[in-house]
Amino acid sequence: MDYDQLLELFKERRTLRAIKPDPIPDEMVDKLLEAARWAPTGFNMQPLELLVVKDLELRIAINKIVDDYKNDDFFALEATREEWQGSPWTIESHGKWQCPLAPVDILILGDTRRRVGLPMPARYSKQKGDSIFESSLSNAFMCMWLAASSLGLAAQPVSAVKYPKVQGLIKHLLNLPDYIYVYDVFLIGYNAMEGGPSAKLMRHLDEMVHYGRVKDDEFLSEEKLRDQIKKLRAGNVARHVEADKALS
Repeated sequence: MDYDQLLELFKERRTLRAIKPDPIPDEMVDKLLEAARWAPTGFNMQPLELLVVKDLELRIAINKIVDDYKNDDFFALEATREEWQGSPWTIESHGKWQCPLAPVDILILGDTRRRVGLPMPARYSKQKGDSIFESSLSNAFMCMWLAASSLGLAAQPVSAVKYPKVQGLIKHLLNLPDYIYVYDVFLIGYNAMEGGPSAKLMRHLDEMVHYGRVKDDEFLSEEKLRDQIKKLRAGNVARHVEADKALS
């Protein structure tokens, strides 16, 4: 693969929230797991563990835990959004949250016991140790996501699992020990949206790259920053609504 092919893969990667329930070949799942296995980890401690969930009852139970959180805690907190960002996301404006029932859930887990192998200053620094541990898992997360995109699969991360309520209930459901951390859940399957996802609004490179000692006014002003956040948020909300329509 040359650089242009690699860049095209980056550009094509999306969060595809509309996923068909149709089964996918085990060979595809194995390829995703193999891609994650080769992700770089801090000091090669390899804290990654992968849990594949195909059982229907377990997948339904995972979805219910996430949906209950999203439709209660999520919307309650969303109501506190700053006025300058526009209307908060509500059940009335968006509808009840519902995770797609994908044919395969892949949980990206981390074994916290492996932190003992880090250099001693990192091992005894919670901030540094946490940063290395999370970065290692996020590398696997992105490797798997890019692999899914290369195979033409839809992938939706369920990052709500990081919240204590969701984390605890999912760990209990799947009998995970205390030392295992659930970094994320990938819902994997075929894309249910015709024509693929909409265009993604991206910042320009000349706006986000800086050289040497930066000038006092080199970063976006507060006004321009807020305008950009509103546009990005509007696009994100629109993609959620688009995915919900595809599944309805």
